[in-house]
Amino acid sequence: MSVKLGFQLSSVTPYLDTPERLLHSFRRLAEIGYRNVQLQSVPMEIQDNIIMEALIDTGLNCVATQEDYPLGFGANPERAIARAVCCGAKYLCCALIPREVDTPEKLQRFSEKLSQIAKKVQAAGLIFTFHPIAPDFRDMDGLPVFERLMELLSKDVQLTFCVNAAFGAGIDPLPIFAKFARRIDLVHFKDDAPMPNGVRHLMPLGQGTHDWAPILQACDQASVKYVFAEQERWLKDAFDCAKDSFEYLIRLGL
Repeated sequence: MSVKLGFQLSSVTPYLDTPERLLHSFRRLAEIGYRNVQLQSVPMEIQDNIIMEALIDTGLNCVATQEDYPLGFGANPERAIARAVCCGAKYLCCALIPREVDTPEKLQRFSEKLSQIAKKVQAAGLIFTFHPIAPDFRDMDGLPVFERLMELLSKDVQLTFCVNAAFGAGIDPLPIFAKFARRIDLVHFKDDAPMPNGVRHLMPLGQGTHDWAPILQACDQASVKYVFAEQERWLKDAFDCAKDSFEYLIRLGL
């Protein structure tokens, strides 16, 4: 299997707020066995060279960075690009379709803004990728709005796909892999399970309700390059959860 294993750093957001805690977190992830990360949730106040030094110190490879729209992109895309370049990333990921984009006409205008950002990202030697979050699976004329957006964007704009967001919207993720084969390089794996109060809670991979083996197979068939374990809320230590997810994915063959 050619898919590589990584970790989405938004999973440990509270532990990335100072240079010292960031370095300690990177070391813990490296000790678990992670080698690839997607950089997110590191405050812009932390200088990019500090992040790069921590990556070098721990042997972690920054595959991609991620910023929400409009923060990071609509406000200052050049700053987001500079961080991605400094950290050695190959991909720069933009997440979130604003809620006010609720008609095809507004989506067209939004796609034009993203296309301009994509050109700047690509001019810096990076691959631009869009990451729909849960609300971006809302319907627009019979399709999830993010699919409508991807139809409007150039084919060289990638889709970063969160499997759990699809499940949360009641959508089977497997046809999405087939539809966007070779246009999805990065995938987020996030698991959850119902609690006694009926509320679903995020869990380490393999401890929730999702069957990951066929999803991983679909990733391989769609030429996905990286799968990132992700879990932003925990019932125990965040790094113990990261370790559980890592070991589960290794058992699956990554």
